[in-house]
Amino acid sequence: MMTRQIYQDEKIEIRAATELEAITHFAAVQASVAEIGEWESWCTDKYSLEDSRKYLTDSEHKRHRGTEFNFCLFERASGNLIGSVGINRISQDYKFSNLGYWIRTGYTGQGLATLAVRATAQFAFKELELTRLEIVAMDGNDRSRRVAEKAGATSEGLHRNRLYYHGQPRDAWMYSLIPGDL
Repeated sequence: MMTRQIYQDEKIEIRAATELEAITHFAAVQASVAEIGEWESWCTDKYSLEDSRKYLTDSEHKRHRGTEFNFCLFERASGNLIGSVGINRISQDYKFSNLGYWIRTGYTGQGLATLAVRATAQFAFKELELTRLEIVAMDGNDRSRRVAEKAGATSEGLHRNRLYYHGQPRDAWMYSLIPGDL
């Protein structure tokens, strides 16, 4: 599976990033620690440029193996990396996976996460032939829940101890997207 780009319009491009773009990935993460770190344990002020390099290199290997598909959102005019969206925990036997996303601080509230979710879901359903995507949002992460809802996902309720965050189990809302939702 060699698809690199899954979406492009006059402002935004969604595609696989390369290790050469680690600096712009790192800048996006660092600019977003306060907002994303509240929900994602990997996003801390200790996140390093080397962490970005490793993430992008690992993403490339996983994409080539077909085990995970991570894409980044780029602002075409500036070249800034402004977010990430990915499909992981793929179950080929049951044709479903997890779909996660984040948007760089300063770019939220513009519909970019919803755009990314829908573009990635179309890729997952058409290219990977999946039939279900799960979006899991920690209880309290209302922004992530709104994105799932705006993308057309169905809430399947609050699941107890569904996520593990900084060494503690956390309740999370489960959403699903199926091909008919798009």
